[in-house]
Amino acid sequence: MKPVVIIVGGSALENWTEMTLQRSKDELTGSLTVSIFAGAMPPTPINRSAMAGAQIQVYIAGQLAFTGTVDKRTGTGDKKGKEGTDDNQETHGESSMSVSIGPNEYTVKLTARGKTKRLIDSSHQHPTTNMLKPTTKKVVEKLIEPWKTQLEWKGEDIKLDKVRFRDGARVVDELHRVAMENCYFMYETRDGKLRVTDGVGSDSGGGGDPLILGQNILSFSAEQSEDEAKSKIKVKGQRTEKDKWGEEALLKTFKEVKDSWVKDFVPLTVQHYGDADDKTLERRARFEANKHSAESKKITIEVFHVQTPSGQPWDIGNTHYVEVPPEGIFDVFECTELTYTVDADKTLKTTLVLSPPPSGGAGVGGGGFGLGSLPMTMGNARRSQAKVTLTAGEYPAPWSPPMLAELPLMTLVEALAKPQPEEDKKEKSPPMTLPPWFGEIV
Repeated sequence: MKPVVIIVGGSALENWTEMTLQRSKDELTGSLTVSIFAGAMPPTPINRSAMAGAQIQVYIAGQLAFTGTVDKRTGTGDKKGKEGTDDNQETHGESSMSVSIGPNEYTVKLTARGKTKRLIDSSHQHPTTNMLKPTTKKVVEKLIEPWKTQLEWKGEDIKLDKVRFRDGARVVDELHRVAMENCYFMYETRDGKLRVTDGVGSDSGGGGDPLILGQNILSFSAEQSEDEAKSKIKVKGQRTEKDKWGEEALLKTFKEVKDSWVKDFVPLTVQHYGDADDKTLERRARFEANKHSAESKKITIEVFHVQTPSGQPWDIGNTHYVEVPPEGIFDVFECTELTYTVDADKTLKTTLVLSPPPSGGAGVGGGGFGLGSLPMTMGNARRSQAKVTLTAGEYPAPWSPPMLAELPLMTLVEALAKPQPEEDKKEKSPPMTLPPWFGEIV
């Protein structure tokens, strides 16, 4: 079986030359680019079924990796020299090799997106723009109903007091508002469903084979940064339910979570516009901490094969045990981005971007779909065997999810009355000039 099969309009596309397929947890839909190169200018249109709006699927090693429709077809003609001559040549010693296919070149480029693309292109069709006493799942179902998009719900279904949509707003913008306020991740599955989850993609917490340097990792790039990491996240809000009256409805409350892995003081304040009860504020604070942690710790891996050793396709939302000793990595990561690339030589490259999975509490999985089953400590023995230690002030910082400590719910009045801690001693400034003896060999 061919490693990559592309089907357009129900028929296999045989003469394609290059392909790039990408799906990401941060994007609502996947994207596909396919190039078809003709050695000579055709007298009539080629691949006529490959037109805008045509159904297109990609199979990797016989497994469905993408389904959607063609957005755009672009045909390009380019004259490369006089007919009957080889205009471009490379010389190797006394011999020469032509790199020009012919006097004329013709290329067709197809760009496509997944089935959920109409949620990005369209305004919502809710007749009244208001929903009373819905749940988050019912809100999402109502928004995507006109496009018959299949929903894969993997998260807590939260009861809401009311939801109001902005008239004329895009479906994706209203979906993102619901997702942000209620702490969901939304992205497209490889079979075209809209997945909504407050954790990872599998209820078992797994789904992916181990990725180990020297076994199935061809190359890697690991990154830890502090520009996205937050030490403390405060979520502020107000009670909005109709049965809240008087002082209970007027007092603005807030909840804080602290990431013990971040030693510097980098606070973030978030305004929550839904009903700000204790559970909701804590859930939102944890969600924001997980997002920033995932952005600050990433590893990009090129793997050997187009599918996992167990024969399953690579997929976003799956978790993998990753072992890269030079970077001190012996941890569980979640695949957040997947890219397949095929060049003109038919070389297939599979690239995964992974980040720490969401954390539900103080260093353990929980509080979200599949998180309670994550084996977060499975690499400890391997790390000890490799004699890799995690030491404060030295690289690497822990690659695990944020170590979240929940601070008590407080009102703004209580916070003002709370005694403030004494200021820490100021950090000593470095010398402006090095002493003459610095750097001398003794």
